[in-house]
Amino acid sequence: MKTKRSTKLMFALAGSLLAIGNTQAQQTQSQRDSLLSLQRNAISMITPGEGKAAGQSGFWGYAFGDYAYMAKGDSAGRGTKQQYKGLGAGPAVNGAQNLNPNAFEIRRAYLGYDYMINKHFSAYALLAYEGDQDVSDNRTVYMKYMYVKWKNIFKGSDLKIGQQATNSFASAYNTEPLLGYRAVEKTIMDMHGVDGSSDMGLTLEGRIWTSHAMDTTQVPLFIGYSAMIGDNSGNNPVAGFTGNATSLSGATITSTSTSTTTSSVVGTYTTVTTTKTSAVLNPFNETTDNAKKIRFNAYVNCLNTALTVGIYGDYINYGNSYYGTATGYQHAVMTQKVYAAYNQKWFGIGVEWFAQTMTNGEVEATYNNTTGKVTNDTTTAEQTGMSIFAHGTIIPSTLNIFARYDMYTADNKFSYTYDAASTLANHASEAFSEGFSNTSGVTPYKETFINAGLDWTPTKDKKVHIMPNVWYYGIKNAYGSDNLANANYMLYRVTFLFAFN
Repeated sequence: MKTKRSTKLMFALAGSLLAIGNTQAQQTQSQRDSLLSLQRNAISMITPGEGKAAGQSGFWGYAFGDYAYMAKGDSAGRGTKQQYKGLGAGPAVNGAQNLNPNAFEIRRAYLGYDYMINKHFSAYALLAYEGDQDVSDNRTVYMKYMYVKWKNIFKGSDLKIGQQATNSFASAYNTEPLLGYRAVEKTIMDMHGVDGSSDMGLTLEGRIWTSHAMDTTQVPLFIGYSAMIGDNSGNNPVAGFTGNATSLSGATITSTSTSTTTSSVVGTYTTVTTTKTSAVLNPFNETTDNAKKIRFNAYVNCLNTALTVGIYGDYINYGNSYYGTATGYQHAVMTQKVYAAYNQKWFGIGVEWFAQTMTNGEVEATYNNTTGKVTNDTTTAEQTGMSIFAHGTIIPSTLNIFARYDMYTADNKFSYTYDAASTLANHASEAFSEGFSNTSGVTPYKETFINAGLDWTPTKDKKVHIMPNVWYYGIKNAYGSDNLANANYMLYRVTFLFAFN
């Protein structure tokens, strides 16, 4: 099975981590300083919740956004969870999609404060805007991080308690800081909602082992780790545990939305559509009230900080789920990930691979050609993805080039076999009801992502970046030409980033 093979791959990589010796890159002190300066630019080294230099208190922040012009979109609005999903698909005018939507927009704005209480304790707070809106469509901020760190709770390890970055991709020596270009796009796991970037919980992190290098100008090889237990509720409070949530549980609210369509084909006219929807406020949720998510990341950093190789895994068991029967089925989710990144003065390259399985998380409907009936049974869902990224220096401290290529499968268990007699959709012999919350229904598509561009830094401190880039997202339809055709999103963007700290 694929899960067994991927588990063996993880153990093999873990063995290779321990087999790496004390080999160190032969760099001069000035080269090392240049490398550290490159790594600590405004994009890659503003660690979430720790924007000031170690041992300092103060405000810090950054923001990024783009001018984006859509050259092409998918008329069906497909895609899993990428940021432009549905853009350009409508509202339709005489059967045509919106032509070339474009806009200036800020995608993220951070304002944080780090406070060094004493040599043992420090506190971190961060407010964030990431596309959220209030009922009047005004931009809103929310509490992204709020935690306290107990430094050196025992030798070489720190303890963090509160709302904080998860160690699935957003923590130090993980793929988000190693990739370096978060302002351009999320990492593959973040992009597809495989895990949240933050969670409420407890983290113990530090170094398992550090070598004793003879050359004091070199950063010694070390093996680090990060272990976290959390609610798996992201930035949402767990209803019933915040005081006010109890009185609101079960209450409903009705929202009204209005859309306007203008035609330039047969004259100008306006159509107003009013939609009313209701939602339950702060319902109690057995998922976050009872189950806890365990995350673990281990990595080796060597070659004078240039090379990082790591493994990651998480597990959450929701207990038994009942699919309309008295029989309960264990419902659990497990993620596996391996990654490696090499970053030096002139170039960097990295790769990340993950697989996530959901035990009994999917319902498989099978058409029986003999009886003409459809039977349902639970099965294990699986999503997988791989990302390859690279950057290079054209003009030192001024101009870089970057590129990235992703491959993603939202449902690795999906297969399509045509049966003319089948009563299932598209005359499929079997159909799957996707269980992953991030995929939002059956998504049997193979998806690819390509991003490439230039990174111009007009200031010596690298706190301002202007990055023209091409953003491409391809969708390969699993049903073939008898259904919706393959499609893609194509955008041309000028991304900007500025930081202050």
